Amino acid sequence: MRPLVALLAVSLLLAACGGAGAPQPSASPTAIPGAILVTRANDQGTVQAHVGDRIQIALGTDYEWRLDPPDGVVLTRGVQNELLVRGTQAIWTASAPGTASITATGTVICPSGKACILIAILFKTTVVVSP
Repeated sequence: MRPLVALLAVSLLLAACGGAGAPQPSASPTAIPGAILVTRANDQGTVQAHVGDRIQIALGTDYEWRLDPPDGVVLTRGVQNELLVRGTQAIWTASAPGTASITATGTVICPSGKACILIAILFKTTVVVSP
């Protein structure tokens, strides 16, 4: 009887959280033609770029992402003249030779009125820009 009560309690807890213990991975974002695609697979890694390249930061839709702003020298925001593809948080420009970081914090997406687990994940990758 006790295992049944425990199973029921866990089921109710998961239902209150929207059934999500860990978010399901979102579909792979579509790369913008000519852009260097940075995804969660690049976490803790290094990406190579050249001055003038566009950097598409596409961390997906399974978390609410808060992207730290670019350094403003090596990586800049540039002119945003296109809609962002679903799962893409930003498109930056490699503006000068050097090294810069892309950092972001992802939190669980919690529907209004639902109890959710409060966790955050960190993302960081290094971009090395050559002339």
